[in-house]
Amino acid sequence: MPDFPIDPELRIRASPPIVLRRTTEAIEFIRKTTLSSPNRAWEEVLQSLEAARDEWTAMEAVVHLELLLEARNMLIEESRPRASAFGHGQSRAA
Repeated sequence: MPDFPIDPELRIRASPPIVLRRTTEAIEFIRKTTLSSPNRAWEEVLQSLEAARDEWTAMEAVVHLELLLEARNMLIEESRPRASAFGHGQSRAA
């Protein structure tokens, strides 16, 4: 099975946090996650990661994994400075 990098890496809420840097790590994580309670959404992502044969299909599978992690509130988002919703330095009244 080919192994592809995950860039940017996926950080998962756990104690300690889990960091997925490669598709093989993501496959292992999903297998452990679904061991006790199989779930169709996880199985679909697992199948797409296992079927990835090039960087493009691997990237698509990783995006699906990221969306699933977000939906389950398992993804640790990078802390980046957020831009104001009203523009740079503009006040609401402007």
